[in-house]
Amino acid sequence: MFNKADVMVLPTGVNKATGLRVALDQLGCTAWNTVGVGDAENDESLFEFCGLSVAVANALPAVKEMADLVMDHKRGAGVMQLIDRMLAGDLQVQG
Repeated sequence: MFNKADVMVLPTGVNKATGLRVALDQLGCTAWNTVGVGDAENDESLFEFCGLSVAVANALPAVKEMADLVMDHKRGAGVMQLIDRMLAGDLQVQG
């Protein structure tokens, strides 16, 4: 599985969504109420699984296309921007 210029080797059928599914089951939460944030190919399964998918500004173009929302800031600053918007109740999604 690619992660921008890196390659990640995982067992067949294991990805971010499968790991998150286990964690959410243990917490008694649903994917519908979960926000997935990403920037690379390895986040595609996460985006398909979560109720809201968010790409940070430095995300690959294909990942931005998949996202429900794209932040203006890169990396951690993009996550902080998302949190600020969540706390303010301002999560207008695109498209």
